[in-house]
Amino acid sequence: MLILDQILEKSRAEGNPVPDQIVAELIHTGQMDAVNQLLRNLVHNDQAIPPTLPDNIEDWLRNNASLPDWVDLGRIDRASDFFMKNGVAISLILATAALVQCYAGIKGVKTLTYTYRLGQNPYQRIAETGQFVILAISPGGLTAGGKGIKAIHKVRFIHAAVRHLISRTGKWAEHELGEPICQEDLLGTLMSFSYVVIHSLRMLGIHVSMQEAEDYIYFWRVVGEELGIRPDIIPETMAEAQAVTESIARRHHGPSREGVHMTKALIDMHVNLIPGERFDGIIPALIRHLVGDQIADWMEVPKTNWGFVMKKNFLLTGILESSVINKLGMSLLNKEVFNISGYNRAPFEIPTQLQEAWQLQALHLGTHGGIA
Repeated sequence: MLILDQILEKSRAEGNPVPDQIVAELIHTGQMDAVNQLLRNLVHNDQAIPPTLPDNIEDWLRNNASLPDWVDLGRIDRASDFFMKNGVAISLILATAALVQCYAGIKGVKTLTYTYRLGQNPYQRIAETGQFVILAISPGGLTAGGKGIKAIHKVRFIHAAVRHLISRTGKWAEHELGEPICQEDLLGTLMSFSYVVIHSLRMLGIHVSMQEAEDYIYFWRVVGEELGIRPDIIPETMAEAQAVTESIARRHHGPSREGVHMTKALIDMHVNLIPGERFDGIIPALIRHLVGDQIADWMEVPKTNWGFVMKKNFLLTGILESSVINKLGMSLLNKEVFNISGYNRAPFEIPTQLQEAWQLQALHLGTHGGIA
């Protein structure tokens, strides 16, 4: 365990060298405005690679347009099938417990507050994160030129740009916090998308087989490499993912003003998910149930009457049988929740196969924004 801790601690000083260098060159030559405009349309552009991109970005995207030969496409397909079956519950977990797990990282959360994104518009952040996941894991998303590959690479360049801009402020205490959006923080986020999701599904009483869990971890290992995380620090199994998640939590989780602020914005966003008063307070209780009381207390997650029900495990059958988990998840995925909240900025697309599997209406939320 000590060796793992040391390896991860060293990764705090590392960013993502290739896109970092490309972004630095573009900023130096004054090309970032043009690149930003093109990247906004990269995912939905019918062309494999927009020809007007600067040569260094175009060359990098062309050389990385396909998954490496070692990837087991059968396991990728099985992970997609698993998401198709459980995607509504997974979406709810990603929009609640998984995010709060990230906010508990007292160093990593400072990067989020530098961008001021979630506190100002939590709806956009949730929609963009959900869009990234859906495009990546939908059937065919990671095929050559697929929207998932494009979304991953777009996020990779956005990370490089944010890393560069934060460093230029002169206010980032790198000696204390590490590189902005460092390798370890990227890995911690990857664990929230993978291990935390599987663990949370099981805590909700949803059956996940050993094969399904391992395939899901494998899928996110592939995505992690495409995002620029060092392959040698990405877990290959559930057991390794648990060890990494626990190492990061032990060394970095704790109370912070930033984490409390982000968590409050998130909970406020969920207030109107389900109309009426019957389920008031269910989201804070769900978060507490999934992340545990220690993290919930650090993040000042309110205690509600629903918490007693969850602690007694009455919820695990009752809520699922009454489809409340599905209702909460559907509320996130359906257009109505964003309309109620006045959210209309980021385009949000759910592929037809998933719409049919989840019985959703087609979603088209506005014409601006992107994935982050």
